[in-house]
Amino acid sequence: MSWHKILILLGVIAAIHLVVIFGCVSGSGSGENLPPDPFAAVRESFFDRLFADTGGRERETSTPGVRPWDYSRMLEIPETLAQKAQRASSVIIVELSGRRVLWEKNSRNPVAIASLTKLMTALLVAEKLEKDPQFKLDEVITISPAAAAVESRKFSAGTRLTVQDLILAMMIASSNDAAFQLAERVASSVPAFVEMMNERADKMGLSAVKFNSPNGLPQGKERENSYAAAADVIHLCEALMKYPVIMSACSESYAKLSNDYPVYTTNGLLLHPRSNRPYYRKVPGLIGFKTGYTNAAKFCLAFGVERKGRVFLGCVTGFPSAADRERFCNELIEWAYTVSQE
Repeated sequence: MSWHKILILLGVIAAIHLVVIFGCVSGSGSGENLPPDPFAAVRESFFDRLFADTGGRERETSTPGVRPWDYSRMLEIPETLAQKAQRASSVIIVELSGRRVLWEKNSRNPVAIASLTKLMTALLVAEKLEKDPQFKLDEVITISPAAAAVESRKFSAGTRLTVQDLILAMMIASSNDAAFQLAERVASSVPAFVEMMNERADKMGLSAVKFNSPNGLPQGKERENSYAAAADVIHLCEALMKYPVIMSACSESYAKLSNDYPVYTTNGLLLHPRSNRPYYRKVPGLIGFKTGYTNAAKFCLAFGVERKGRVFLGCVTGFPSAADRERFCNELIEWAYTVSQE
């Protein structure tokens, strides 16, 4: 056989090896762990637009840092909304495509955030699902005595639930024990997980954040809360939009877990206040994210809304009641869509 034929044959063999290697690499990862995502089209079209000016470069999935919000083009809200906003400790609403803050109140000041803390827990869980092939949604975890001992628990020690069950319970029903149990599984201990939470916040550049638990419950004799700025909370929401398993959970008003245990939402924007149907979606286009309440934080809410390809993220803290919180957020969302079209 001539030398040039031998070289051609070696080239073909090398090409076949490259194809096989590429196929193995591209087929790896945790995508197979993720359930169908009802907001996949929304999220993909949003990120396509967001990264349209990047020359097509691939977006980061681990969110190493955050892009700042633009406070330079804020608007005035109606007097009726301004009066209701006086009851809140902080407020922010952002149009995501231009990162424009439409309106805010004390949004860069750290405040108690209660169960909004679970947004960081959800992010760390999602990132582990993405990176660790041994950590899967169908993995069965037994609720530990320590998890079952947290305040306002939903599950008894020894209850067996999947990772997906725990995510659903945490994001839909704000289950404190589910968050605690996920923290135990992701890290070597809950204190180690809290350290991971604060390290992740530092890496993202969230300077006004201080976590002391995976679930937002007050800690120690002083009953200290986790703290964050409202602007930082919606950075966490933005990061979570990349993960279907979290998006599909936090946007549901109800789920039945693998052991037939039902969990119901704590988010009044997902419920019609005068309907006996618990799954009636009240705010069109709502895509999450999380409620919160402690005595120090009062009633908090991080939310996202998408209509006709336009996404708004917001966070409010410190309302005296859930009804006040939800009425204000509902009106703020409608105002945002109206003024941003003018």
